[in-house]
Amino acid sequence: MEKLVILNNNETLQDFPLEQRRVELGRDSTNDICLGDQSVSRHHASLVRIYTEYYLEDHRSTNGTRLNGQDIKKHMLKNGDVIEIGKYQLKYKKQQETSDENDLDRTVVIQPSVQKRLSRAKPAKNPVTSKPGLAFIHYLAGPEKGQEAKLNRAFFTIGETGGDLALITKRHQGYYLLKLGGHTIPSVNGKSVRAGGVELTHGDQIVFGERQLEFLSGS
Repeated sequence: MEKLVILNNNETLQDFPLEQRRVELGRDSTNDICLGDQSVSRHHASLVRIYTEYYLEDHRSTNGTRLNGQDIKKHMLKNGDVIEIGKYQLKYKKQQETSDENDLDRTVVIQPSVQKRLSRAKPAKNPVTSKPGLAFIHYLAGPEKGQEAKLNRAFFTIGETGGDLALITKRHQGYYLLKLGGHTIPSVNGKSVRAGGVELTHGDQIVFGERQLEFLSGS
């Protein structure tokens, strides 16, 4: 179980258990965590859970959001991270799991359809039998046109948090594309990606809304 320990001048104010997929932070009373200080924007930042990890995202706040002393826009949280919003510090605590199996169990509790989709993901015609090598995504069209991203994490998201979102997950046998949220359905080489997901191979063309990407894998 994850939680935020909310502090002010090193004095603990509250322990907030992270039991929901999205947690809003800000000065407005409608937020899940209300931080009553004028240096905090009304809707300052949010925490969003994607599979087993929480991501901190700043909402273009006036005074910014800092993580471990550094200004951030969006960043994955790890155990012991300290978030600074206005005069408040929020310490992220994550219980350490003993195995990957435990991670899967927790994912099912939060998002029961996810593990089922992963287990039904269809392998490519020429499945990868060894551990996948380094892979990249090259953006051909859309807001990130011309950019290239290295797939060096277990999960890589495409799209906007809180809107249309797809995910590339790295598994032992290869990389898989899944629809994560929203109404837009991604396609690979002109074929829609359904609930089961699809394994990606070198050169695959991905279209997701206004974004067009190419999947490039190395040996």
